[in-house]
Parts: sequence; C-alpha cells; structure tokens
Amino acid sequence: MKIAYGTYAMPLIRLESVIPMLAQMGYDGVEICIGSNHLESMPDKINAIRRKELKQLLQHHHLSVPAFMVLGHILEADEQMHQNNLELIRQVAQLARDLDVGETPVIARGIGGKSDLWQKQRNQIVQRFADYAELASAEGFIIAGEAHCGAAVDRSERAIWIIETVDSPSVGLHFDIVHFYLAGERIEDSVKNLVPITVHTHITDAKMYPNGQFDLLPLGRGELDSITYLKAMHKAGWTDFITLEVSARVWSAEGYDPVQIAALSYSALNNAFKIAGVCRT
Repeated sequence: MKIAYGTYAMPLIRLESVIPMLAQMGYDGVEICIGSNHLESMPDKINAIRRKELKQLLQHHHLSVPAFMVLGHILEADEQMHQNNLELIRQVAQLARDLDVGETPVIARGIGGKSDLWQKQRNQIVQRFADYAELASAEGFIIAGEAHCGAAVDRSERAIWIIETVDSPSVGLHFDIVHFYLAGERIEDSVKNLVPITVHTHITDAKMYPNGQFDLLPLGRGELDSITYLKAMHKAGWTDFITLEVSARVWSAEGYDPVQIAALSYSALNNAFKIAGVCRT
C-alpha cells in the first residue's frame, strides 16, 4: 500500500506548490481536488501550459494521482445541473489524460442525499449514477461514489446495493472508513464487506460524544483505530493507496496551518503502517 494526501485540505495553495511539498514530506501520491473554491483547480483554469508543467512536476517528484475528487454530489434533482455536472466530469477526465495519471483514472464524487430518505432516493441515485457510468465507459475512467455519514449511502449494505444495482465495470466505491465507523460499524466488518467494490479510499479521524454529535479531526487526534484499519485492509487484499483527507471542519477553522497538518497526517499514518506491520510498496 501507499500513502496519498488530498488537496481538499489545501484550498488556497496552487498544485504547483503542493506537489513538491508533499513529495518532500514522504507522500507517494496526491489526490487532486476539483472545486470552484480551490485555487485555480477547475479544468478551465488549467491551460495547456499548466497541464504540461503539472505533468512534469508529478513525474519529477514521482507522485501518482490515485484519484481526482470533484466536489458536489451525484444525486442532483435539477436536470440541467445534472448535465452540467456530467460536463465537468468529462473535462476532469480530459485533465487526467493530459496529466498522464494512468490508463484508467479514478474520479471521485459524493453520492449525496439524506440517510432518512434512503428508500425514497435510492432509485434516483441509481439513475444518476448510471449516467456517470455511461460517461465513464465512454471516456475511459472509473467513477467512484463516496458514502458519507448522514447521506443516503451511509452504511455498508447501502453502498453494496448501489454499486451492485448500477452494475458497471466503470463504477466503484470511494470508501472512507470514518463514515462507516460513525455509523457504528466495526472496522473489520466494513473493510471485509467493502474492499471488493472499492476503487479509492479516504481516511480521517473522528471523536464521538454521548449526545450523538461528533468531530472530524486530522488522523491521530481522534478515536479511529488506524492500525486495525490497515491490518484489515491488508488482510482483505487492498494494495493501492490509502489517501488522507482533512475535513472542512478542520481546514476552515481559524488558525489552520495546511502545511503543518499535512506533515502531521503523514507522520500519523506512516507510524500506523509501521505498528501494523504493513509494508509500503
């Protein structure tokens, strides 16, 4: 397994600065966040010259791109917005080709919806997801839908149902262990059930309170057992990236230092690898 970091946590730093910074810290990869509030990250802000420079930077620093994370949700009620979203994803697929990130890039996006509306929204999710799958098949990428605490897909059985119902080789799960942990699932159970449909990962940390509230925290500052998680992922046969995510609850807070948190996150996950006895390859 390898370690990557998501630029979701660095909204005000250009990719040209992020890439050498993460390489120096020891990261193996960078998940590129695409969002209107992330500095010059939208495809129309990355011209041909920048694309060539970014491709060269990635190659020079030996950083892979496990996925592009496009902010927003697959479930969109408005048809025109849905079509706009698909066009954005198509542009990201072209960006992935221009950066030469791999034969079949992964593009991740939240599934959306609300947990208590699961029965009402699940068929709508499948319909929208199927449109993304058709685009992914035509453009040569894999679309990874992210389950999320409080969203319609917030537990293992729902994630499995969605992926199996869409039933496309161009579709997979974006598996962030913390959301299933917050849903009350055992880490070992979530991993065993979900790795077979997983194409991309996230890991962050959380602290839960007796009143049902929780905080999302940088890895190592909460209660998530990352060692048990890594052992379970290894046992399940996962050999790809583990990508660190830092929640907007953290990076939008006053006094946030994106460089310090990236370094501390790397240290926490790298140490967990060592303690778990899982090799980085």
